Amino acid sequence: MLGLAFATMRRRLPSLVGSVLALLFAAVLVTACGVLMETGLRAQIRPERYGAAPVVVAGPQSTSILKKEDGPIEVTESVPLEEPTTIPASLAADLAKVSGVREVVPDLTFPVGLLDADGRAVHGSVYGHGWESARLTPYTLRAGRAPASPDEIVLDAVLADAARLKVGTTARVLGRDGLRAYTVAGIAGSGSGVARQPAVFFSAPRAAELFGHQGRVSAFGVFGSGDPERLKDRIDAALPRSENATGRVSLGLKGGRKGGDAPAAAGPVTYAGDERGFAEEPRSSAARETLVVLSGSLGGIAVMVAAFVVAGTFGLALRQRGREIALLRAIGATPAQVRSMIGKEALLIGAVASAAGVPAGVAAGRWMFGELVSKGMIPDAFPLTVGPVPMLVAVALGTATAWLSARGAVRRATRIRPTEALGEAAAEPRALGRVRAVTGLIFLTLGTALCGLSMFMTGETAAMSAGGIVILLTVAAALLGPWLVRVAVALVGGALGRASRVGGYLAVANTRTGARSLAAVVSPLTLMLAFAGTTVFTQSTIGHATERQAAEGMRADYVVSSAGPGVPADAARAVRALPGVAGVTEVIDTRVIGHFDELGEPTLRPYGALGLTVPAHGLDLDVRAGSLDRLRGDAGKTVALSTLAAGSFGASVGDRVRLRLGDGTPITPTVVAVYDRGLGFGDVALPYDLVRAHTASGMADRLLVVGDGSVRSRLATVSRGLTVTDRAGAKADRDAAAELNDWVNLLALGLIIVFIAISVVNTLVMATAGRVREFALLRLVGGTRRQVLGVIRWEALLVGGVALVVGTAIAVPTLAAVSYGLTGSAIPHVRPAVLASMVAATLGLAFAATLLPARAALAGRPADRVRG
Repeated sequence: MLGLAFATMRRRLPSLVGSVLALLFAAVLVTACGVLMETGLRAQIRPERYGAAPVVVAGPQSTSILKKEDGPIEVTESVPLEEPTTIPASLAADLAKVSGVREVVPDLTFPVGLLDADGRAVHGSVYGHGWESARLTPYTLRAGRAPASPDEIVLDAVLADAARLKVGTTARVLGRDGLRAYTVAGIAGSGSGVARQPAVFFSAPRAAELFGHQGRVSAFGVFGSGDPERLKDRIDAALPRSENATGRVSLGLKGGRKGGDAPAAAGPVTYAGDERGFAEEPRSSAARETLVVLSGSLGGIAVMVAAFVVAGTFGLALRQRGREIALLRAIGATPAQVRSMIGKEALLIGAVASAAGVPAGVAAGRWMFGELVSKGMIPDAFPLTVGPVPMLVAVALGTATAWLSARGAVRRATRIRPTEALGEAAAEPRALGRVRAVTGLIFLTLGTALCGLSMFMTGETAAMSAGGIVILLTVAAALLGPWLVRVAVALVGGALGRASRVGGYLAVANTRTGARSLAAVVSPLTLMLAFAGTTVFTQSTIGHATERQAAEGMRADYVVSSAGPGVPADAARAVRALPGVAGVTEVIDTRVIGHFDELGEPTLRPYGALGLTVPAHGLDLDVRAGSLDRLRGDAGKTVALSTLAAGSFGASVGDRVRLRLGDGTPITPTVVAVYDRGLGFGDVALPYDLVRAHTASGMADRLLVVGDGSVRSRLATVSRGLTVTDRAGAKADRDAAAELNDWVNLLALGLIIVFIAISVVNTLVMATAGRVREFALLRLVGGTRRQVLGVIRWEALLVGGVALVVGTAIAVPTLAAVSYGLTGSAIPHVRPAVLASMVAATLGLAFAATLLPARAALAGRPADRVRG
């Protein structure tokens, strides 16, 4: 049958274009997602700061839930940490005892700012260290000497050139205790260069003060004899830890029971070889997580959409070949032979089309990665990894999807008798297959039930159910498509017939008899509208609620921020002392990780968080219960939660919750307040001193200042090196951050929507091009070209209208669930102009992709078309 398959394919090349294009674009998406995922899983960062240290021991970069019952320990969930972690300084003695270790060098790493004469930061990211750790790179003096007193520093040569500083000149450095003047005692450089983290070196006592974590260090560089990998293994064996080698902090499960009462203690992580780059790049773990999660979710959606579209495309193509398959059966071909022929065709088409899409997929993956880097979502040091695995997976998935779709589509044609197959080739059956009908009703029931259940859920659980609702209802609509088309005809058929006695009447009659074929056209249109509507209006609902809450809650007249590491405490004290200032609130933006049980399983969930000084001036979080004034202390005993987070925790005022701070430190604070404006400001509020002690900079991100009109000019006198904006400027900064977040979400999902739109056009063109004989017959029985086009226009209107109704019926409950879960209101924020453009795009695609190929099909003599 392989020869027959080739022969038939050569005669049907135009009809294969649709299937080829669907598979090609699916391969592009899968390959692009695979490139991002492989980068997240396999990428290595070339070590710079720790380039001379064979082995590095540092803190973990993520926190995990570890499960152990009868077998080995299993990581069930992992979340990256926001802040750099530290390890005990006393660990040096234990490391020194390990066989083969010659020297252990501690490193203190903390962000600082080097300012020029105008108060501007000389470099975006500058880090301070003690001079004793310079050999970890190694840095060597090019001029001057090492710092001998607290007011002396050694500058990285790159920084010194940028700031035009020389040995003996004065440099101004911003650290956690404020802006200080230092004498440049020396200029140092490294042979390999440190582009990511240019350094300022302090004396050991001064570095410890600026580091701010007494008795702890950022990392140890370990020098020893022999192979670094073996030395790493010996260190691993000598250090008892509760996390695995990937640098995860565990939330242990006691006694084999899920959801332990307390998190296990954190321990150090050992790095060697290229892994050392992750030890010096605090954002590397979060970047890897971002790539894996983004590519995984996008890839999963891409595979689902591809399977949906490809199955519909092959089904339509095989229905158009009904007469050919029926004739093969009639002249003696067995069902197995027909299935073998169709399967081999699909394998060939799938392999060729998928392979053709791989180069474009690699290019798309490179472009997406570059955009993520340019927007600051991925560190510049993170390299792109392109290997053969994503390409092979894309080809394998495309080929398998094509084969399964073709075998499924030809199943009925090979199970019935040849005479019945010939009859169905002339007129498709009106009855929907039993298996298809039952499966469609099951998906419809599940989608409806999930939609109803989500309205009774609280917190993010309701919002996260949106994807499941769309998938279930869309699949149900595809399976039950012929019923939907017939229902639509029953409702509007009379009106169409009266509106146009020729075109409308024929369109209705054709739709009744060809409901199965038209359903294949309606399905991708429905998917496009439901998916696009859910994606865009979910984003607009969240964005509108966030903007509204931020605008209503921001009561500060001025905001003081820094382009460097932060706003030091002495600046806050100076602002509070200014005449006309009614109040100042110091704010730290961070992220914490909640630990709670969801549906009986232990779950980790990151939350945006604030560290606040109280009473909170210039900030109204809309407290619904309790009081923010009780948010005090640095012992981790109090917390305020948004209504969204409180719903996820199942907590109210007086309850205790389990959290991990930005550096992984576990706390179990008592809820002292519940507020409503979590989207605008963050879902968790903690005491300022507590958060400050667990951040790298130890400084505020901004000051909220309440004061009269004279305060603006006075702020300039005490905020040297800082930026002062009014309420409008603060709103502009928030809008810029929101646009970045929207861009990340819409970039990934926009590619899916474009793929669906291409598939819609592809399916419509195939469906219309396959009706050449039908159009020619209408011409032969007396219909004019204009009348035939009129029939097609009415059919396109009917198809587009059904897609609009069904797509809206899917999107509306989904959006209601998202809106209710996140804002407490079941009414989403829908922008009329965007909705109108979606309706116009749906109808425009239906008309354009139908009428253009129809005009081509009507070209030539009708008699020749009928014979062809």
